[in-house]
Amino acid sequence: MELPKVNLDFLRAVPLQQKLALLGIIVAGIGLGFYYYVAVPKSDEITRLDGAVAKLDAEIQTTGLKVKHLTELVAANKQLEEALKRKKAQLPPEEEAALLLKQLTDLGVRLGLDIKLWKPGSSSLDPSKLFVRMPVSVEVAGGYHTAALFFDRVNKLQRIINVSNLVMGSPRIEQDRVVIQTVFDLTAFASPPAPVTPTTATGK
Repeated sequence: MELPKVNLDFLRAVPLQQKLALLGIIVAGIGLGFYYYVAVPKSDEITRLDGAVAKLDAEIQTTGLKVKHLTELVAANKQLEEALKRKKAQLPPEEEAALLLKQLTDLGVRLGLDIKLWKPGSSSLDPSKLFVRMPVSVEVAGGYHTAALFFDRVNKLQRIINVSNLVMGSPRIEQDRVVIQTVFDLTAFASPPAPVTPTTATGK
């Protein structure tokens, strides 16, 4: 099927200025059509894509910050766990802590201290449930250097023993030696008791 032929002979009679004006109108129409049907939609699409890219960049940066903070938190938590593990290694069971306190009385006697009072208090579980406090009220009499040596030995123990509320009285002469009455509290720290697993009774 042949396409119909278009007769353009009438254009020969049209003045040159009109031809130029007509050509300008056609070019302008093509330009407007390209702008409204191609350029504008593409511009809107580019703007939309730019916004999406900016949003993704912001999300990537936020995620990167979260990952960085998470890594730092994991490292800090690991350090805390290791420190807690070392502290727990210094916490004996209550029976061992009680024996350690008894050994401290023997140590004081061997060093030359006169044990006037050794009064264990009530053991108590710390609110954190990480350790048990085992306090003892102590009163000793002896030379200043002997008491200082006793406290030094306590300080060098691998187990955790705290000395608090230390009060030294006025020195006095007993049997040609200077004696000082010293009152203080010893607190041993023990590991908490293992949690009791409830047993479920089964009926037949």
